[in-house]
Amino acid sequence: MADPQSEGTTQPEHILEVWVILLLILGTVAVMSFLLVCPALSVIIYRVRTGSRTPQNS
Repeated sequence: MADPQSEGTTQPEHILEVWVILLLILGTVAVMSFLLVCPALSVIIYRVRTGSRTPQNS
């Protein structure tokens, strides 16, 4: 009878646990969201601090 490990029916071992992979994905989403929001937020903060407004036609 053949050795079960030599048949190749065993499951491969995972490099990382599933919860670690999920944390990496969530962290990546959070960082990318921050990078998208940050430029717009910096413009809003600049306009609030300097009091600059768009000129209105009168």
